[in-house]
Amino acid sequence: MKVRLVLYGEHALRHGSKLELEVEEGKTVGELLRELGISTSEHHILVNEIKVDESHVLKDGDVLKILPVVYGG
Repeated sequence: MKVRLVLYGEHALRHGSKLELEVEEGKTVGELLRELGISTSEHHILVNEIKVDESHVLKDGDVLKILPVVYGG
């Protein structure tokens, strides 16, 4: 199945801002991000514009956005 990945910040610079990936059925957001070397604790994760956690199971056609947590004031 295919999912689209939209990255921001340093990961966008490293991998590109938009990717289309072929992933196996039943893969979770956390599994995919670990494979890509992206920390789930330092990013907001949205699937189809809805905030999810790393246990969310991806489906064909999902759009996964990874936004870095920003600190400061």
